[in-house]
Amino acid sequence: MRTLTVIAEMGSGGAETVVADLAGHLVERGHDVRVASSGGWRADALGRDGVRTLDVPLRAAGPVPVLRTASLLRAEARRHPVDLVHAHNVRASVAARLGVRGAPVLTTVHGLAEADYARAVRLLRRSDLVVAVSQDVADRLVVAGLPEQRLRVVENAVPAGRVPERAVARRELGLDPDRPVVLCAARLAAPKRVDLLVDAWHRVTEVVPGALLLVAGDGPDRPGLERRAAELDDRVAFLGDRRDVGRLLAAADLLVLPSDREGLPITVLEAMVAGVPVVASAVGGLASFAPETVELVAPGSPDTLAAGVVRVLTDRDRGRQLVASGSELVRQRYSSSGMRSAYENVYEELLHGRKS
Repeated sequence: MRTLTVIAEMGSGGAETVVADLAGHLVERGHDVRVASSGGWRADALGRDGVRTLDVPLRAAGPVPVLRTASLLRAEARRHPVDLVHAHNVRASVAARLGVRGAPVLTTVHGLAEADYARAVRLLRRSDLVVAVSQDVADRLVVAGLPEQRLRVVENAVPAGRVPERAVARRELGLDPDRPVVLCAARLAAPKRVDLLVDAWHRVTEVVPGALLLVAGDGPDRPGLERRAAELDDRVAFLGDRRDVGRLLAAADLLVLPSDREGLPITVLEAMVAGVPVVASAVGGLASFAPETVELVAPGSPDTLAAGVVRVLTDRDRGRQLVASGSELVRQRYSSSGMRSAYENVYEELLHGRKS
């Protein structure tokens, strides 16, 4: 099977993690895999692992980069015909549909702002099938007008890997072995709402004075967030974009995700694999998690967010419950092998013309 995956970029995000996992798996199975993106460290890693990559300007905003990407995809498909195109999110889907003829297009939707679903559905009607990464995303697509028979749900997943020892991770990162450490790994832009977390940190450190917040990620909001956190001195550290999230999780006592919206965030699943409890906004696919699995808080409130963080940091029994339930949930429902198999079934459905 010859596949072409199209995605805006291949950095540290959740969609990129899924693409890298699928591409590596397909190459191991002997398939011809190409990944088109605006580049990033994951694209470089894929290239070293034998996945062919194509540079396209899809990261830039506006219609011109989409049209330019479509032209590059068209030329690539002429040189190297493909059996199936897998696009991630709407802009990639539009570029793929405009650029590649004669091959089915599968689009995975990782999550959208509520106001964007109706327009997205109008554009997604040109995809042969659409995958939603959570039932919440699927339900919103259906409400916006996407026919259910053209929709599948394949939940995000993460591969199980070796988790570094906590003491080793803390030593390598220069962290006090006994200091409470909370990690937020997210792009510093809407809808991740790291501003709420910074505001909440004043309240958290009133109850847990030595607590340190590590913010891993970058984005346009970083300068404003750093100014917002200036008076917190050494209680907040902005780390920039990181490739060692596994080590950061191993060193952390808690992962927090204060987003306004989510599909099914990879970082939450990675935390569960690493045995780290999670505090997160009850939005999107996260809202479906049972209370014994994730400490869910109402979105948009620094006070509520701070209360959730403090509850898990100070109640060891609660933390142990979250770790045990989260680890079991990932094992049963969010395994990488299960996600890969589900996507391969969707590929087979498209290639053999069984779509509705």
